[in-house]
Formats: sequence, structure tokens, C-alpha cells
Amino acid sequence: MGSEAKPLRVLIIGSGSAGLLFGQVLKQVGIPCTVFEQDANLQQRPRDWNFGIYWAQSRLDECLTEELRSLVPTVQTDPSYKPSETSVMPVHHGQTVTFEDGTTETGNLLIGAEGAHSITREFLLGPEEAALLQSPCVASVTITKLGRDAAIALRALHPRYTISFHPDGTFTWMSIHDCTAEDPGEWTWMLMQTWRSDEPTGLAGDNVLPAMYERGKNFGFPFNEVFRTIPEGTKVWHNRLAYWPTKPWDSKGGLVTLAGDAAHPMTFHRGQGLNNAITDAADFLVHLREMKEHTPEELAAAVKRYEVELWPRGHEAVLQSHENTNAVHDWKTMMQSDLFTGGLAKLSKEEQAAKDEEEAEVTKQATNGGKET
Repeated sequence: MGSEAKPLRVLIIGSGSAGLLFGQVLKQVGIPCTVFEQDANLQQRPRDWNFGIYWAQSRLDECLTEELRSLVPTVQTDPSYKPSETSVMPVHHGQTVTFEDGTTETGNLLIGAEGAHSITREFLLGPEEAALLQSPCVASVTITKLGRDAAIALRALHPRYTISFHPDGTFTWMSIHDCTAEDPGEWTWMLMQTWRSDEPTGLAGDNVLPAMYERGKNFGFPFNEVFRTIPEGTKVWHNRLAYWPTKPWDSKGGLVTLAGDAAHPMTFHRGQGLNNAITDAADFLVHLREMKEHTPEELAAAVKRYEVELWPRGHEAVLQSHENTNAVHDWKTMMQSDLFTGGLAKLSKEEQAAKDEEEAEVTKQATNGGKET
């Protein structure tokens, strides 16, 4: 008698949004997986973040059980608001990973979901092909409390987030991070200033916050007051933005693949990173459900189908985000944009159909490498 086939096992590197969501879709189809994370607990990293889910909300629902879907509202930055409508990771033979402490794990598939600085991407493509491209734009970001009056005035503009553009080329993002306290002075916010700087800014350590104060003076109320009332000594992170236009990789016969920011790291001004990561997981679930049986061969085939869809979508999303990032720091370009000239309005059925047709053609061109068929 032949020996019974071993059950499949998938290894996921990185427990961010993409890694955990891929774990959920694998669980749905009954394929065991293990998620590996370099940090020991949720509080280990000093930097925090928040983000929004837009067009991928329905795709997120596909990835989650009914029980988990019901919990999503509880982890919003303001659950009460109801809208009106670097570890070293050598990889051997695509199946066994060796971690920095010398331990190894073996599975039928390795999913690299460890973010923009993905070691898995570097393994698949080599250091040069996998290297991030530097954006001409830089960002200063902080999570902070504000003066009570500034907090009230800012939240009066919108209960969740506000963006602004300045003629000097500065873009700002201001969003509520935690508003559970009754005192507005105890609310925490994520504040961001971004601008174009082709040369190194020289900003680091203790000189980042004073620069944020200074740049904030150019804005009108309440934005100038928001930046003025950031408490002294608040930690501010500063870095140059980076991106990587997705390109096909050799998945070693469907044994190693990428997801989320590892597959399509992009600048954040369009807010598309998480939405594409969710779409990665939802599409992967579709291909997993097409498996005729749980064998290594069928799993590898599902991976290949997943990648063929991901590559053009990721490439387009990264380049569109890069273009948008450049545009929001150019006042002349912004003044000529549809947002400034026409505002926000719901498209007519005819306009939406024309827009859908145009986007379909763009996707077709990306899929065909820009060649007419």
C-alpha cells in the first residue's frame, strides 16, 4: 500500500494586514499555515499607523468569516462614528526558510508578506531587480495629542480625517487615531506633512519636530494651530518615500510568492496599499477554491493563477500612486486637476460606463506589456 499523502502546509512571513489575511483565506479552504513575525508582541514597534479601506471593502468580506466581519467595526479609529452610506531569511529550494536564530520551517508554499523591504522579494528577483526606487518626496509623520481647541476645530471639519494642499507644495494628512477619551485634549491623531525635496533634507532625530512646527506656520487656521500645539518632545519620523513597480518573478514552480507591500510597495497618497493587499488575499482565495484536490501540484497551479492577475494590477497601482504623489506636491498641477476644476460629483451612468471602458483598456495594455493585440 502507498503511504498517505502529507497534508499541505503554507509558511507566511510577516503578520501585517496581508500576512494575516492570507492566513484567514487559507484557513477557509482547510490548508494549514503558520504566520511568522519578527516582533514578539504588538507593542514592540514604536511607530503606529492608521489606514482606510475603500473599494476593497467587499473583497475584505470575502476573506473573513461572518464572526470576524462582525468585529471589524470594533477596531475602527472611532467605532461610534457611522458614515451615512529586519530579520535575515535565507530561503532554500523554495520550501524551507531559515531564520536569524537558526531555526528552520518547511512547507509547500512560502508567502512573503513582510512589507516593502521584503527579503523574499530580494530572494526571488535578486538585490538589484528587487530594490526600491526612491521617490522625490519626503514625509514627516507623528502620532500625537493636540491642544483642546485645535482638536475640536480639526474634528469639526470631518470626524475622521482631513487633507490639505498648500501653494508651497506641502501636503498634509490629519486623521483621528483614538478618540475614546471624553476630553478632546486627550485624543490622539496621526499627522503628516509631505513635500518634494530632490536633495537630502538633513532632518533626523530631534530636529524633525521643529521643522514640522515651522512648515505648519504657513497654513491657515485650524491647520497652523494643529501643528503649533504638538507637545514638545513628541516623536516624529522622517523618511524619503519609496516604491517598486511590480514585475513578474520566478516563483520556483509555485513554491514562493509575494503579497501586499512585498509585492507592490507604493507611496501612500492615494491610499491604495491596503486595498490592493486585501484584493491579493481575496483573489488568492478564489484560486484556492478552484483546486480540485489539496496536492502540492494543485497549490502551485493556484499560485501561478494568482500571480498572473497580480502582476499587471500591482504594476498599475504602484505607478498611479507614484504619479499621484508627484501631483499633490505641485500646486499648478493641482489647480488644473479634476478635483479643483470640477469638485466631487457622482458620475452619470454614461460617464461611469466610459470611465470603466477606459480603465479596462489601461488594464489590458498593462497585461499585454503595452502591446496592441
